[in-house]
Amino acid sequence: MTLPSDKQQAPVKILQIMVLCVGLHSVALGTIIYFFTDNFYTLLLGKPIADIFFVRQAGLFLFLSGLFYLFPLKDIHSYHQLILLAILSKTLAVIFLTTNAHLTPSAPMIMLTAASDGSMAIALTIAYFLCLNRDLLGQT
Repeated sequence: MTLPSDKQQAPVKILQIMVLCVGLHSVALGTIIYFFTDNFYTLLLGKPIADIFFVRQAGLFLFLSGLFYLFPLKDIHSYHQLILLAILSKTLAVIFLTTNAHLTPSAPMIMLTAASDGSMAIALTIAYFLCLNRDLLGQT
């Protein structure tokens, strides 16, 4: 059995970097939202927060989601299917954000967040399916 060359494994490295970036983004954003709720809310939405509980809950959820996104890095070949759930999560976030942006006075910021999540979903999807098409994820 021959081992794949570094050049053949380049798409897997790109996928790992994408997974790392998406995961760290959610961990960092969740941490900031949880611990700096008032500052975050005022800075991005332009007004003081009315109910801190649900915003902090969202921060905790983002933090935990980020840890989940990072899990495939433990062994990308064994856990690569979990990346599909990260793609689904980001896609559902885009749908939620775009269909509910009108409910807030900060619709442009919500749409910017949707674009960010959409970009992450697209990047993960491209990297993931490139690896699948080249049969790079089943190898250990």
